[in-house]
Amino acid sequence: MIIMQANNVERSFGATTLFKNISFEIDGKSRIGLVGPNGVGKSTLIKILTGQEAPTSGNIVKSKNITFGYIAQENNLNPDQTVYGEMAEVFAPLIELGHELTRLQQELATTSTPNSEMLEQYDQLQFNFEQQGGFTYQAEIKSVLNGFKFDETTYDKKISVLSGGEKTRLSFVKLLLKSPDLLILDEPTNHLDLDTLDWLESFLKTYKGAILAVSHDQYFLDAVATDILELRHGQLNKFKGNYTAYTKLRTSLDDQQQEAYERQQAEIKKQEDFIQKNIVRASTTKRAQSRQKQLDKLERIEPPKRDQKVRINFKIEQQTGKEVLIFSDVSVGYPNKTMIEDVNLQVRQQDRLAIIGPNGIGKSTLLKTIVKELPLLKGNIKYGANLKIGYYDQEINHLNPKETVLDTIWNRHKTMPEREVRSILASFLFGPDDLEKTVAQLSGGQRARLSLTVLSLEFNNVLIMDEPTNHLDIEAKEVLEKALEHYEGTIVFVSHDRYFINQLAQKIYSVNERHGTIYDGNYSFYLEKRNQLEPSNSSEQDNATTANANQSKVDYQLQKKNQAEKRRLEREVDQLEHQISEIENKITELQLEMAQPEVATDFGKLDPLQRKVQELEQENEAISARWEQALTKLETFAAIK
Repeated sequence: MIIMQANNVERSFGATTLFKNISFEIDGKSRIGLVGPNGVGKSTLIKILTGQEAPTSGNIVKSKNITFGYIAQENNLNPDQTVYGEMAEVFAPLIELGHELTRLQQELATTSTPNSEMLEQYDQLQFNFEQQGGFTYQAEIKSVLNGFKFDETTYDKKISVLSGGEKTRLSFVKLLLKSPDLLILDEPTNHLDLDTLDWLESFLKTYKGAILAVSHDQYFLDAVATDILELRHGQLNKFKGNYTAYTKLRTSLDDQQQEAYERQQAEIKKQEDFIQKNIVRASTTKRAQSRQKQLDKLERIEPPKRDQKVRINFKIEQQTGKEVLIFSDVSVGYPNKTMIEDVNLQVRQQDRLAIIGPNGIGKSTLLKTIVKELPLLKGNIKYGANLKIGYYDQEINHLNPKETVLDTIWNRHKTMPEREVRSILASFLFGPDDLEKTVAQLSGGQRARLSLTVLSLEFNNVLIMDEPTNHLDIEAKEVLEKALEHYEGTIVFVSHDRYFINQLAQKIYSVNERHGTIYDGNYSFYLEKRNQLEPSNSSEQDNATTANANQSKVDYQLQKKNQAEKRRLEREVDQLEHQISEIENKITELQLEMAQPEVATDFGKLDPLQRKVQELEQENEAISARWEQALTKLETFAAIK
């Protein structure tokens, strides 16, 4: 069932059109990822969908009584309420129903001969209470709170004493507990640690409503999305499959369009050469004129519009010694609080070391200690020979907010010709209109690019980077990844971007409960080793949640059986979705081949392709029917925690 529809939506600001003719549908089970470069209007489109802004033209049609949740709207937490109490407010009508059921139970207990009307009312109330989750809502609250790192010691805390980051996470918890028909997420992975991201993805896979997510996190989009909406050059295009499937198909489409454009251009040149040679000859002028008329009527193929990409290059002037950093019994933190202790590790020449761990554990503190912004609490850090350290701060606080973009570079490199400064800034996508803007006027993405510009001109042989992919869109992140892969120096970085870590890291230093463990590999290697060392970690949390629900209603053995069946169905749904995605990609490829002029006009070539499409569509229908059956069964278990 379609729950929301956009019809020819346009948004303009004065003479500038951000996007136009935007049309798409969201059904009750959609899993949509909205992607596109920074500045194309993704957040504006979300604001139009949620009613915060009106379109210049077109309209949004919503199903009657549809509920939708948007994380930016969930910031009205009651500061005087406790963490658990605020979450329980979501279930206020259900809690009131429970009170009414208790009252009626007590009345029945004190009535010697209850009448049939009272018994019928009690049965109906009990049925409603159970159907609405009366026996499981408390376990659901605890499950989601625990998933977002709010354990039972935080339940009685007043919201007023929480940090800004904790309030943001708690708003996310409240949004998920409300379980709206359409869940709209704008960069949901920002400020969440790796364990919370894993939990969130698992939760969203069985979410009963629709999901629309704007994200620059490739891992998240691959795990959650089954459709991709691409907002690009003012237009919206839909692709079946997750982000990886989208990138392959987008590349294929662009390559095919480029090939078709080049073939047509070659043919046009050939015809133009013929016309030029024969137009003046009496014997051939009519043929030349005829070909000119054909050229005039020809529908020209446009080359694919390719986004301008950032060009980043990190160079070094001289290499470091073999030993770069040696940590001996190091403790970091603040005078009244130790964050990480007993750090003993070595960073060698050209290492790529990623530091990971929960938010607030002290990762940024460790980096600030390395660059001597904070003093050591204990131990010793030995710095190797010939070090020239560059530091990227995730808060981007090292730029002067009053300087212009141009002066930010020029003041650091006074002998550099203006033309060269402008050229370098242009390579980081700063146009002429941007150069006189002050740093304070820049967006987060622009400040991040300016910081990377500054860093790239320092020729450091060691880079200390704190969340370098924050504020960057996927395209810019990919360019940064490539630049750092080719960098000849040493990198120590903190990131919560799993794709970025996996692409770049050669070592992982995982911090938990003030201590760290080193893993000699990338993020995939870390996950494999962690699961080997801690096989029961996630299952223990699941069992704790299950036990809470069992105490109220459900038999333990039955619950375990249900959980096993739920996991089997999840695997089956994932496998069928993968098969459907593969078939739909094959159909798309065949349809593109059928659209080629040399195929579309040749029945001998077109007919076998059409029959193959029909076979694939029949196969897809059969698999889709199995997918729907499995998904329907899975929804039966979704409420069982």
